[in-house]
Amino acid sequence: MRVLFLISVVFAMPLATKAAEKASSGAAVPAAALSGQDVLAMEEGVWDAAIEFPPTAPGAASTHATGVQTNTFVTGKRWIKNDFAVDAKYGGHGTWGYDPIKGKYVGIWVDSNQDYIRFDEGVFDPATQTMTWSSELRQPAPHPPARYRMTEEFRGDTRVLTMTAIGPKSGKEIPLGTITFRRRRSTH
Repeated sequence: MRVLFLISVVFAMPLATKAAEKASSGAAVPAAALSGQDVLAMEEGVWDAAIEFPPTAPGAASTHATGVQTNTFVTGKRWIKNDFAVDAKYGGHGTWGYDPIKGKYVGIWVDSNQDYIRFDEGVFDPATQTMTWSSELRQPAPHPPARYRMTEEFRGDTRVLTMTAIGPKSGKEIPLGTITFRRRRSTH
């Protein structure tokens, strides 16, 4: 059950490896200057996911799972949709893109473990090829919502997503897991 709960907070993020290459000086490039289609194109395809959750107690072993993420464009190529399945026990779906009015990436996420739509906002750092998403993570009553952060580093055909909850009262960062995505090679 813990694995399924932690997986429920998974949300894959759009990044721009190509966009980072366009930054000739290494200085930050405003996201609005990036081509939305180029950014989303970096996410298109089928990705194999290796998931690791931290131990729940001292001396305990990490928990592992595998999954498949499929990212496809919505008609018009302004948005990309994500379907994510893990070990035939979990399913999730998200849609994301760039909102020029907010000046941020935005996304929504629903899955088989949540009873609400999660709204995410993200910023991309082309110098480090890292996307950082934030949102609110509902907790069982009577606990207040926690802040949720997902940081994703792009390394060519590999992406590493680190998920962290931030305690609403303590501010303590609680690691929730890491997912390493590897893009499948095209068979065409």
